[in-house]
Amino acid sequence: MGTTSIKQIHFQLSTKNKEIIFDTVVYLFIVLFMYTAASKLLTIKSFASTLAKSPLIGSYSLLVAWAIPIIEIAISLVLIFPTIRKTGLWASLILMLAFTTYLMYMVFSGSELPCHCGGVISKMTWQQHIWFNLGFLALGIIGININKK
Repeated sequence: MGTTSIKQIHFQLSTKNKEIIFDTVVYLFIVLFMYTAASKLLTIKSFASTLAKSPLIGSYSLLVAWAIPIIEIAISLVLIFPTIRKTGLWASLILMLAFTTYLMYMVFSGSELPCHCGGVISKMTWQQHIWFNLGFLALGIIGININKK
């Protein structure tokens, strides 16, 4: 009787490829956050009005309506600087997790509020938006894991 050994296949990326993937993830987050922040700020009254109808946000809608785009812009600025970029990626991951959790709550609670996340993203259904966010969560995890030092 012979023994069968299973060879593990290791997927190796060069340092240059890791940098390219990491930078791509970072720039995707910057584009996403700056786009949605600008869209929210341009329609701040409507955004706050929609948030006011949310069972979780309600009376804090004006504060949240301003805080979200400011946080998105702040995270985008942090992502620009190489020395603190990984911190920005962690912040991006946490913010996307919060957004995704909120979206899942809205779906499971049966709320029928429109999404007012900004621009084209507002045209997505709640379920599509959850998948979109999960994609960005996966990108964030990949970016963080690829950049381990």
